[in-house]
Amino acid sequence: MDIRIKIFIALSAVVLLCVSLGIAIGVQYMLIKDGGRDKDVPFTIVEMDVSAYCPCELCCGKFADGVTASGRPAEGFLVAAPPEYPFGTWMSIEGYAGGLPVPVLDRGGVIKGNKLDLLFDSHEAALEWGRKTIKVKVWK
Repeated sequence: MDIRIKIFIALSAVVLLCVSLGIAIGVQYMLIKDGGRDKDVPFTIVEMDVSAYCPCELCCGKFADGVTASGRPAEGFLVAAPPEYPFGTWMSIEGYAGGLPVPVLDRGGVIKGNKLDLLFDSHEAALEWGRKTIKVKVWK
């Protein structure tokens, strides 16, 4: 294969990745907007005790089946929150998911009051996060 074709294919893949990432970020931004209009969705700031978990048996016990309480896969960025925050509520947590809003998709037996649990892809990453008391933006 000609080197120019190889370069074209490689550059096309990079452009496609950048466009896909841009679209994903744009969609994420639109989801926190009021129906996509220019008016920002209101939020509140709540100080919360934020811990971490992964989908392993040590963290989830008998519920370590890879499925959240909302029925969605336990993957990517998501929050386990008490029932006061319905599934689908968006939260921005500094230091998690690049500060982008992430959805509440899970519950936890000890997640009550102002406590949250953040999903990580490994037990080591969850331990590294530990437990922090931080201010969280809760999008309405």
